[in-house]
Amino acid sequence: MNKRFQEKVVIVTGASSGIGLETALAFAHEGARVVLAARNEEKLQQVVTAHPEFREHFLAIPTDVTKTDDVRNLVAQTISKYGRIDILVNNAGIGMRADIDETPIDDMRSLMEVNVYGPLNCMQAVLPHMRRQGTGQIVNVGSILSLLPVARNGAYCASKFALLALTDSLRIELHGTGIEVISVLPAYTDTPFFENMYRYGGVARMSPFKGQHPSKVARAVLYACAHHKRQVVLTISGRIAAWMRHLAPSLLDIAIRISSQRTAKAESKTS
Repeated sequence: MNKRFQEKVVIVTGASSGIGLETALAFAHEGARVVLAARNEEKLQQVVTAHPEFREHFLAIPTDVTKTDDVRNLVAQTISKYGRIDILVNNAGIGMRADIDETPIDDMRSLMEVNVYGPLNCMQAVLPHMRRQGTGQIVNVGSILSLLPVARNGAYCASKFALLALTDSLRIELHGTGIEVISVLPAYTDTPFFENMYRYGGVARMSPFKGQHPSKVARAVLYACAHHKRQVVLTISGRIAAWMRHLAPSLLDIAIRISSQRTAKAESKTS
């Protein structure tokens, strides 16, 4: 068994399912001490119960990342038990699918609270400890939609664009401190994300394909940390799209528009 992260202390938010759960398991497999953070205490305990082999590696702390007191408690309990924080994985997030002119402002505020202010809360809470250590890694799990605007996903795209901007700015601010800031940008992934999103019209999943398994994203997170990467974009199509955004933006607009039209037709048939 690879032990690249032996005894490292890792906080993973949104750890009760999907990418967060797979990331927590992947770090535990490699010897890390993993703090599981999510809002649902029952689901967190189910994770611990379902993996008795990692009982000594897991610490479950119910946390709502939008609440500053919850995040402070998460960090304080982690420091109290382990004395340090080596890696923070900001994974908690929620989606929204709606036309921009029909996007409820209050729902968009809630979306931004989770997808932008939540990670910011966590980064601000761990940074004093990482600065004292002189080392640390912050991984912000965004999306390929951190780079690409897509129809009926404007609010979600905005939140992920904002998270990427915070990530890139923080990386510049922390130059020379020993703290790394990493973006991991998944593409379509098979998680409960789609069933749990804010959705106004249409189906939860726009494609009959389930997408990549969340364990692939988890492996990308570990790879990025182990190899000190600045940014990892998953899937070939995602990397091509990211490349086109810089070199052929008009052509990319056409491709996205055609894809969006096809999706709208498919949704109208199933709704």
